[in-house]
Amino acid sequence: MSENLALIAARSKLINQLVYFDEELNQFLDLFVPDRQKRSAVKSRISEYSMAVEEQLNNFSEESLSSVVLIGSKIDLLYLDEKIIDTFTIVFPYQANLEQDLISFLSPIGLQLLLAKLNSKFTLLLPNGETEVVVKKISFVNSGLVG
Repeated sequence: MSENLALIAARSKLINQLVYFDEELNQFLDLFVPDRQKRSAVKSRISEYSMAVEEQLNNFSEESLSSVVLIGSKIDLLYLDEKIIDTFTIVFPYQANLEQDLISFLSPIGLQLLLAKLNSKFTLLLPNGETEVVVKKISFVNSGLVG
């Protein structure tokens, strides 16, 4: 029963995200992306994200929720060079808190991790260079709050 409730809550959060981006995108961008040059790229990424969430909702399952990084996903990221795993949760900008490993999806790292697939290997661009990483685990923890 609790798994069903968790899935219902997760589905509701994703629907709320879609509604929020549909109804409040321009205000969101005004608040969090004032730089007009970056705005177009972020708007495009949010559009890509919204399409991916719609696809998730059409094929909704616990397995699908654990297959791609969404806003509200907690991820284990393996740094291949150091063989270290870091855990992050991707959140809305107003929820970001590095001390709690809550990373805004608008941050440079968040934008790269958003929509990453489970077990995907890619180069993560960091302020001090780049590093190869693998997304080892994804779990939707319902932190993708809006409003």
